[in-house]
Amino acid sequence: MNQETPEAPARRRKRDFASFQLAPLKPEQEADTTQNRAYRALKTAILGGTFYPGTPVTLAKLSDMLGTSEMPVREALKRLTAEGAFEALPNRSARIPILSRPVVKQILDLRVELEGRAAAQAVEHLAKRHIDQLVAFDEAMGKALDNHELKQYVALNMEFHFTIYRAAANEPLLSLIEALWLRMAPVVAFNLTEARNAAAQFDRVGRSHHGNIVKAFQAQDPGRAAREIRADLLHPSTFTRYFDELPTILSGAKPRS
Repeated sequence: MNQETPEAPARRRKRDFASFQLAPLKPEQEADTTQNRAYRALKTAILGGTFYPGTPVTLAKLSDMLGTSEMPVREALKRLTAEGAFEALPNRSARIPILSRPVVKQILDLRVELEGRAAAQAVEHLAKRHIDQLVAFDEAMGKALDNHELKQYVALNMEFHFTIYRAAANEPLLSLIEALWLRMAPVVAFNLTEARNAAAQFDRVGRSHHGNIVKAFQAQDPGRAAREIRADLLHPSTFTRYFDELPTILSGAKPRS
């Protein structure tokens, strides 16, 4: 499944891919199970950019961070592994998959189609308060880039996009988009947070995409909304850093074939 990658350029800097933090689970609410809460916590962490490709995890570490026993974390990890968010390793451990260039392109092609469709469908459902939220997210993302708060930028980017996709009121479509984000989010997080000069990486056109998306919703133009979402996803800087560093990531862990 994963394709051959070029040899690693010399003098790549090593990174600690095992470094991440998770907040403890919130107190149990109503009939919700600890397993479901562990699943949602891990899923949200992945979507929000907490993990990089190749990040290893263990049941012991995850259960300690989440403040619960290993059993619900094990079941949550099984669910996420089945969804492609993790891949199983020996000794009660797992890792975030390392996606090859062809796989990234395949997922991106699907995202472009599905997220463009969701944006078009969201036009008739987005109220002014939703558009105000999008404006606030866009402004906060600009400040995060200027202040080099890159993890904050990644989390805000997720909130921006899913505010739109949830508004489409199409549960099957939302589920498909979430599934693709689960696989792609670590790649996006790596690309954005590992940039040496984040603000410079996003040129004037790239940084205007979210503003253009907002304008499309303000104009209540479904076709324009779809085009702007697709332009945002296809911006040249989106995966440049990841592909450049892929040999280094692979040097410590061979991807599954």
